Amino acid sequence: MKIHSVKIFLTDTLLMAAGSVLCAVAINGFLRPHELLSGGMSGTSLVIYYSWPKIPFALIYLLLSIPVFIFGYFVVGKRFILFSVWAALINAAMFQFVYPHFDISDKLLSAFVGGALSGTGVALILRTNGTSSGTEIISIILNKFYSINISVTNLLINTAVMTVASLFLSFDKILYSFIFVMTNSVAMNAVYKGMSKRKAVMIISKRWKEILDELNGARRIGVTILSAKGGHSGTEEPILYSVAKNSQVSVIRAVTMRMDPAAFVAIMETTDIISDEVGNQPPWMYINH
Repeated sequence: MKIHSVKIFLTDTLLMAAGSVLCAVAINGFLRPHELLSGGMSGTSLVIYYSWPKIPFALIYLLLSIPVFIFGYFVVGKRFILFSVWAALINAAMFQFVYPHFDISDKLLSAFVGGALSGTGVALILRTNGTSSGTEIISIILNKFYSINISVTNLLINTAVMTVASLFLSFDKILYSFIFVMTNSVAMNAVYKGMSKRKAVMIISKRWKEILDELNGARRIGVTILSAKGGHSGTEEPILYSVAKNSQVSVIRAVTMRMDPAAFVAIMETTDIISDEVGNQPPWMYINH
């Protein structure tokens, strides 16, 4: 059990570090040189930093996150919050020490590239058992008590950040920042969903029992037996149904075709799957409230 926990911690730390490096490159390399903003807690930190540049950006980010994480510790779940604090510390360290210089004068290009890098980094962090963003914690708390959609909360927070920033920054910088936020969102969803894709597989075969035994046994792939009746023949025949990771689909196909080349196999795309084994929901969905 301890070995498994250590493995999870090390894997999560690696993903957090990789994601944080991308976020730091996006903000320090593409946003700060042009005084543009990101969304959420980092965006709020940038608003304060642009007004008081002598205060380290990483320190502002951490100070703003502390009260959110303390509140979340008692409301959301201890394990998730502890992982999130660790992610925030790694993120802050990267903000402090990863500061690349890119000679890019085009603000639009900076907003697009920075948004893509940041979105990819956030997606990597979301694949762990925590989150580096205090905004996500706020969203989870509001979702828990008031059933407010996570995306709605994020949109409202980002809008509030941009509204306050409009008092300090020029309108064109606000518009470029919106481009960054939108690109970040698109990239984050694309990478996150891409990393967590699942497919549903349905198999109709005369040799269903052999296929079932092979998949459930040696391959350790969960399969459900569905009762069905042919619309034309009226013959009752079981259907094998499985929701599998992308890496498992080729195994299911290979086993089925080897057992029964005449089998009927339907492979379908899925969106969100809620399950401890093959689920692709973000970690907070499984928090024990």
